[in-house]
Amino acid sequence: MSKSGLREQIITLLNQKQVESAILQLNRILKSTPENSQALALKSYALNKLANERKEWKYSQSAFEHAQRALLINPSDDLALTSKGWAQIDLGHAAEALISLQQATMVNPRNEYAWYNLAWAQYLTGNAVSSTDSIKRALDIDPGNQVIKCGKELMERGEIPEHLRKNVK
Repeated sequence: MSKSGLREQIITLLNQKQVESAILQLNRILKSTPENSQALALKSYALNKLANERKEWKYSQSAFEHAQRALLINPSDDLALTSKGWAQIDLGHAAEALISLQQATMVNPRNEYAWYNLAWAQYLTGNAVSSTDSIKRALDIDPGNQVIKCGKELMERGEIPEHLRKNVK
């Protein structure tokens, strides 16, 4: 399967709320090719989705570890950088997430979730102006994205989801 084909297939499963199926498929790929950076990055992304779905942050730690492994192989993988930053935010390390997420937006300026997660990292670290700019960039890329719209509304109301409050000092 081509790299773009794998990414499309996994993203489709994730969009259909079949996170466990996506992870099982990625586990099979990683069993035969453990250094497949794309599969590692996709698994990191899927684990982040699972963590947020179940509100079980142990999956965020695993997502972080898979992203780190992917980045050792391909340091400019925007999905791995985005997933690493997302995991760092969920684990209470928004300031550290800024680096990965800024890199992700430079590698792929069309990655709406890199901008979205960067907006959260900026917001949580007290940089409201940059956060507003980043969320606007995310919505410019994908104006109909309900996740990003919801995040924007939360930020505008000054609300922080409970699991992200550990980032605020």
